Amino acid sequence: MVGVSNPSFAKTNIAEKVVQLKENADASKLNLKQYEDNLKTVDQNIKETQGALKQLEKQKLAINKQLEDSQKGKITVESSKKQMTAFMKAEQGKIDVEKKQIEDLKKTLSQLEQNQVKRQMNIEDYQQKLQAIESEQNNWQAHQQELVELDKAIKEKQAQAQKDQKSLTEKKSSYEQEVAKWKRQERISERSYANFKDLKDE
Repeated sequence: MVGVSNPSFAKTNIAEKVVQLKENADASKLNLKQYEDNLKTVDQNIKETQGALKQLEKQKLAINKQLEDSQKGKITVESSKKQMTAFMKAEQGKIDVEKKQIEDLKKTLSQLEQNQVKRQMNIEDYQQKLQAIESEQNNWQAHQQELVELDKAIKEKQAQAQKDQKSLTEKKSSYEQEVAKWKRQERISERSYANFKDLKDE
């Protein structure tokens, strides 16, 4: 800005005063022009600032909308995170349960395998005992056959003995009859002899 000098009538003459006034007028014009230019610049800046403010307001609204959507998204994400965490916890729980089941099954399988070994050993022991039993059974059958044959022989001998006994019994009966007969005959003969003997002696 160009400074404006105060008129001094006491120290200057008319010419100097005119010159000074001319300089003041020129300075005033120059200052006016500068301020008018500044004013235009400021007006333009104000318009640009107002435009920028409007643009910024739009951007702010857009940002607020995005923030609102982001907050909703955050809630959705947090909800999904909680859901996924719950799913993971549930799956981990199932894993733990299944691990326990696997361990139990392994123990059961191990016990079953041990049982299989024991049962196979039992089968082998039973096979040996079965062979001994079959051998004993064969011996028993042979002995049984011997007993059957012995029983058959005894029955045959018993039948023969009974037959012989019957025959002897029949002979005994016949002999007893003969004995009785000949006893009677003997007595008769003895009496006859005694009678005849007495007659002869007379």
